[in-house]
Amino acid sequence: MRNGRAVASTARAAVPNSAGQRIKILIARFLGLGFVAYLFISASGFAEGARILAPWWTPLAVVLVFGPGIALFIVSFAAPDRIPIAAAAAAIGIPAASALWFPAWTGDYLDGAARGTWMSALAGLAGVCAALVWRPMVAILVQFVSTSTAAAVDQFGLFGPDASLRHIAYAAVWAFGFTALLAAAVVAAVRTGAILDATKDNLDCAVADAAAAKAREHERVRFDALIHDRVLTTLLATARPGADGRLADEARSALVELDRVADHPDRTESTTAARFADRLSATLAEVDVDGTVVVSISVDDNATLFPTPVTSAIVGAAAEALRNSIRHAGSRAERSVAVELRPDAVHVIVTDTGDGFDAAAVGPGHFGIEVSIVRRMAELDGGRSVIESSRERGTSVALDWSAQH
Repeated sequence: MRNGRAVASTARAAVPNSAGQRIKILIARFLGLGFVAYLFISASGFAEGARILAPWWTPLAVVLVFGPGIALFIVSFAAPDRIPIAAAAAAIGIPAASALWFPAWTGDYLDGAARGTWMSALAGLAGVCAALVWRPMVAILVQFVSTSTAAAVDQFGLFGPDASLRHIAYAAVWAFGFTALLAAAVVAAVRTGAILDATKDNLDCAVADAAAAKAREHERVRFDALIHDRVLTTLLATARPGADGRLADEARSALVELDRVADHPDRTESTTAARFADRLSATLAEVDVDGTVVVSISVDDNATLFPTPVTSAIVGAAAEALRNSIRHAGSRAERSVAVELRPDAVHVIVTDTGDGFDAAAVGPGHFGIEVSIVRRMAELDGGRSVIESSRERGTSVALDWSAQH
């Protein structure tokens, strides 16, 4: 699970359109527009505020305050991965400009018609920008420092040495309380984006785990069937009287099949209908050592492609059905295999006129039927098997597959 989460997280980090990233981009654009709007609104106050300050402060403050804010708007379109840098610069630039106001202050103050310094309207943006890149507590701290410093600048700018600590504290609390709501909203939005991303990571991980589990189960069923069809059958044959030289050939064939399956899982390849028919004929011929089984194969189009897992499953199930018939139906039974290979569909029916059995009485543990036929076909998307048999009336095993659209 940890590896799955790491892969999902890495994949998401490489994709710029995650939910969290989109939320940050929208907030960055909103803030960027705010900085542009405040630049035009505050322009008239630059000259007025400069009367009580050293000449160097106003141009420096404009660069510190509005430069990162405008850059935030630009990078939200051009380079979203640079949003944290621009937001951090904006969060630092506003309180930095307010702090530099004090060494630049000449001691004079604005006339009574002024309602405040132009810095006071921008102080709340610092914490909002900080919420884009830092933890909530850090963002709230930046908001408090920025609004408190701007409140002090405002009071000293309006009242000069007559500014009182009581008025400064009142202005700072009011400014912080009013603007903290916006910062909290941004913190909540960023957190929501992070939760959405984490949820998607967990979902991707769960899907990957489910797919891996299904693949492991598929492989287990394939090998279970192969072990029964080839290995156990060969080993059991050694205990029967009258074993001849064909047993060694069957053993070698079983080993070759095991090596082929281990080295070539055949998950993503395709097999033509012609090769499908050849492989099925060859496999049935291996089982029918006496050459008494009537096999008919109808192919609509030799170039039709079938998923190789479908080919392997049907060939294995058909061979097991014929093997069971030869082993249990009786020596006088007549057997036939009819195959139809159509585009997007396969139909195979193995029949005999032998002793038959009670299909309803066959329970778990009969690997030849349960694993090598029923489960093998059930593992295929679009695959199924139907087994019909009764005492003294023979047996019919139908194997069907149709492409899922």
